[in-house]
Amino acid sequence: MAGQRLNLMRALAVALCASLFACAAPAPFLVADARLDMPPFIAAEQDPGDISVIWGGMIVGVKAIDPSDATRGSEIEVLAHPLDRRQRPQTRAPTQGRFVIRVPVALTRFDVPEGRFLTVRGRLTGAYDGYVGVTHYRYPILVDANWALWKQGFQYDDVGWTVGVGIAL
Repeated sequence: MAGQRLNLMRALAVALCASLFACAAPAPFLVADARLDMPPFIAAEQDPGDISVIWGGMIVGVKAIDPSDATRGSEIEVLAHPLDRRQRPQTRAPTQGRFVIRVPVALTRFDVPEGRFLTVRGRLTGAYDGYVGVTHYRYPILVDANWALWKQGFQYDDVGWTVGVGIAL
């Protein structure tokens, strides 16, 4: 009886550990030589040169670079949010400006749906002047980009468990 109880306790401990580790998904991109400390609004104004960055945010639109020639590629416009430790956009944090991702293929809103969140690793190559509505805006440009689309409701997936030891006086 005692042996069965001990085996049951071990099985429960293993199951608990496995479920905790299963919840911690890894970040989609290796940091290596990419900058995480330069938000888009600063990159647009400072022109830091040809560097790799990892940014994230909400897709607000996609359009052809040259509407008369769809083979020239597309631009994905993103409203930037800071990233958490797993490189997920922090949707409740203040935004960090906008940026565009230039890709050499024709994309539609079905490929990159508006309102979805993504994390992207790309090469920052400069900025261009455009508009948000009727307001002038300077967009940093990412090329050679790889991105990860987050599933709907990803921001609610965290269990929110914490373990700590403390003393209250």
